[in-house]
Amino acid sequence: MAARVGVLRQYMATVLVNLLGVSYGMISGWSSSALPTLQTPAGSPLAYGVITQHQASWIGGALCLGGIAGTLVGGTIVDRMGRKWAAWVAGLPLVVCWVLVIVADHPGYLMGARFLGGLAGGIEFVVTPLYVSEIACTRHRGTLSSLLILSCCLGVELAYLAGALQHYHTIPWISITVPVFFLASFCFLPETPSHLAKVRKLEAAEQSLRFFYGIRSEKDTVGVDEYTRELQLLQRIGQAGSQASNGKEPTVTIVLSWSDFTSKHARHGMLICVTLMALNQFCGCFYMMNYAQSVFAESGSVLSLSASLSVIVVGLIQLVGCYVCTLLVDRIGRKILLLISSVGLTLGQSVFASYCYGQTKGLDLTAFGWVPLVCFSVIVFIGTVGVGTMPFVVLAEIMPQKIKGFATTFCMVTNWTFAFVALKYFSTLSVFLGMHGILMFFAICSLIGSLFVLLCMPETKGKSFQEIQYMMEK
Repeated sequence: MAARVGVLRQYMATVLVNLLGVSYGMISGWSSSALPTLQTPAGSPLAYGVITQHQASWIGGALCLGGIAGTLVGGTIVDRMGRKWAAWVAGLPLVVCWVLVIVADHPGYLMGARFLGGLAGGIEFVVTPLYVSEIACTRHRGTLSSLLILSCCLGVELAYLAGALQHYHTIPWISITVPVFFLASFCFLPETPSHLAKVRKLEAAEQSLRFFYGIRSEKDTVGVDEYTRELQLLQRIGQAGSQASNGKEPTVTIVLSWSDFTSKHARHGMLICVTLMALNQFCGCFYMMNYAQSVFAESGSVLSLSASLSVIVVGLIQLVGCYVCTLLVDRIGRKILLLISSVGLTLGQSVFASYCYGQTKGLDLTAFGWVPLVCFSVIVFIGTVGVGTMPFVVLAEIMPQKIKGFATTFCMVTNWTFAFVALKYFSTLSVFLGMHGILMFFAICSLIGSLFVLLCMPETKGKSFQEIQYMMEK
């Protein structure tokens, strides 16, 4: 009974913290329908008038600049404020973000809104994996960690639906309710046991551990071996903190040395995580989802579906892909999902590129008008199942505990930098290379990623942090 209550509480806390992901996904997907509307010559919703392609690219790219800043902020506050309050702080810029969209009469407001949305996303992608991995039991850690991307995909799909069914000015009023509800509810949850132990609040750490394992009394601990192991680990963390502080007041400052980054575990883990972050962006999924309507328009699909309805279909497929990932991640493992995903992306992008190349050569492809939607759907589904989700799960598991906060920050800054390059410059690059050229670039990156996963990626499924550490140091 206690185990079921504990798992329920872990899921509840994970769902609440991932409301940040829903809201971030909504501001991320908002650009897909908003940018074509803002660039329509007749009836622009802004008093400023029609925006230029250059302004549109900065509205798109501002999200990633905010993400870089948010990652640095998240890395700074996640140990000082704790996982819980750092996550709560991320909800504030999301509220301001949608307020700016409501009052916007100039594209500068929208750039600021997207920057704040990225700022919140940057904090979230640092804090949420740490929060979830530190409250989740080993059996459910992969599933709960993968809900981060599922929540973002849900937000993107809600943005697509709102863009197709609601007026431009109605969307931000609906969207702002999500971060407001998060701020009102998440503050009642406890801090993670690991963070409380690090700051030598061992009594609070034990209470938090009891809460997330559903344990009310000592008799509930009988047979719950993982709770006992986690409690012993918390005590060791607290003792290490006491020895490091030499009797001084508790501190959350963790002093890192160069030797912490030169161990085999740290070097191998950093290489894996940075490479997966590059694969996450240069496989093309993030770019294609942010410019989904434009991609459909440029690929020349002749299906009866409009571009706005096509992206809704694709968004639903992405959502299904995320859900499938949560079902499979603790069953078949992280490495297998990454390998299947990267190989599938290579094939899907190659076929899509071939179709677009045939168009540039003037071939009659009327009979193959279904190819853009099918290829896009396959790319989104197979990408979400692995490459879009697993890098963040692996990042939370594979790095050494001492440098995990710094490594998470560094890897997420890297990810946001790659994302900014993708959103800001790939649309311009596609003008020179053509849609087929940019798709083939994505296919080559996915192929390189699949080879890296096959040769260098270890499996962490079902392993405790101690077992992962031993495996990485071998």
